[in-house]
Amino acid sequence: MPASYQPILRVALAITGVSSAAVYNFSTTTALPVEISRIGPSFSDQIRNFPFSDLFRSSSVVKFRTEGGHSIHGVATGNPASPQPIALLIFANDETKFHSSSDAALEDMAELIRSPVENSPFAMPNRLQTLEAIQSHIDRTKDLTKRANFGLIWFNLDHLSFINERYGWDTADHMLEEIINRVANLLPQSSFFGSMGGGNFVVLTPPGHTAVTARSLMTSILHISDKPICLAEMSLPFSLSVGWGMFPEDGKSVEDLLTGAKAALVEAQRAGGGHERRASTEKTELHLQSSSLEQDLAQAAEKNALFLKWMPIVDTASQRVIAHEALLRWNRPGHGEVSPELFIRCAEEAGMVEVLDTWSLRHACKAAAQWEKPYRVCVNISPVWLASERLSKLIAEILQETGLPPNRLQIEMSESRFFGPEDITFRELARVRALGVRLALDDFGSGHSSLKRLRFYPLDQIKLDRGFIKGLGENDRANEVMSAVLALARALNITTCAKGVETEYQMAFLDAYGCEEVQGYLLGSPVLDQTQPLSRPT
Repeated sequence: MPASYQPILRVALAITGVSSAAVYNFSTTTALPVEISRIGPSFSDQIRNFPFSDLFRSSSVVKFRTEGGHSIHGVATGNPASPQPIALLIFANDETKFHSSSDAALEDMAELIRSPVENSPFAMPNRLQTLEAIQSHIDRTKDLTKRANFGLIWFNLDHLSFINERYGWDTADHMLEEIINRVANLLPQSSFFGSMGGGNFVVLTPPGHTAVTARSLMTSILHISDKPICLAEMSLPFSLSVGWGMFPEDGKSVEDLLTGAKAALVEAQRAGGGHERRASTEKTELHLQSSSLEQDLAQAAEKNALFLKWMPIVDTASQRVIAHEALLRWNRPGHGEVSPELFIRCAEEAGMVEVLDTWSLRHACKAAAQWEKPYRVCVNISPVWLASERLSKLIAEILQETGLPPNRLQIEMSESRFFGPEDITFRELARVRALGVRLALDDFGSGHSSLKRLRFYPLDQIKLDRGFIKGLGENDRANEVMSAVLALARALNITTCAKGVETEYQMAFLDAYGCEEVQGYLLGSPVLDQTQPLSRPT
């Protein structure tokens, strides 16, 4: 399939000698095709009775004469078995004469276009062709006197990289094929459906459709995941994330519409998958800032812009420092220190988090190996390492490189992140623990599967989310929940560390109910890299 339809249209015009040609996307579930690219005057109003069923049953040119005496020659350029096959139509007015060999040449050209995708049953318009379709929609919608708008819906398959790693590329392709078929069956007449690559797809509602109908279609697309995909003997659940917008309210150009929908999609993905968001000025501005941030972050490690701060961890009973948590920070050139929540989230979305994790782990272990006192060093690592089963190897290499004893290292993973399949996660965590390294579940209470993870995974510690701690003393229920969590941890022989301790009441409560370790501004603020971290709370 060509990257863009425009070169094909130019060749078709040269072959036939006519002045107008267009590419149409035709769905078997709709009556009328959708123009997605054109050169020359529009003739969409002339093709209502064109025999498309004949066109997609043959590789030959199909000829049609309109009521006004105009000639239209068409040939299928896309796989007829796909959800939305593609056709090239050539329009000739009364005065135009087709070249004698033009039909044979069109058939040869169509065969060359079809050949690369004959074996792909779900071939569909690619990214460049989708951009052309959006521009065509804009051009057609501008001419409307009423309801001059249409919707753009951008959706993707959540956790596609994990599906590829866990089940293989073939399974992922079959899942995408089933998703394409399900969505194609939902589309109203004259909709467009194209691919942006990487499991990302765009649907355009017909010109004249309102935000209400666009939202209704978006909701239907979101809910195709209610039914798992059945492949062989597997039943695979899945979810989609959706970002959508309306022309012209959310963008008056192709670039603006796509940027707005992409920003909304990113916001939906941040909610954990299976969600939708509509484009807005605020989301777009944040997305553009993040894109600029991503470019600078990619060079942060190479340009020595990363550094560590150390947060002391205190033994509740003795009030002495027993460990330090390494907090990764970034000094962005020209902007200063960037919020870690912002740049770490950016790294996760851009697939750069492993680079940051490796830098942080290596430098934290190297620093800790030089301390005079054998404090424990705690390092946050993203759970994305678990599915690929490469974390234990990385840790072993860095421990050997730095000479840090394994029992002084604690790896912490946030409960709010996706851990992957339980069997793979358990195996990899068990390998890490077999090295002699401690494991902690960070931000305990911020996610939704805390108890399940406590039951399955080989954990040494849970670190209580600061939201838990903040509520202490505010009401009896918050105190009861905290005391129950601490009792559960003791029953499982798992130690606890409370984050965000800021008041004497919180400290006294945690001490009374057996929380072994605490950290927070009451005990000490993060400090810059230093050879000998603090030995007592500040």
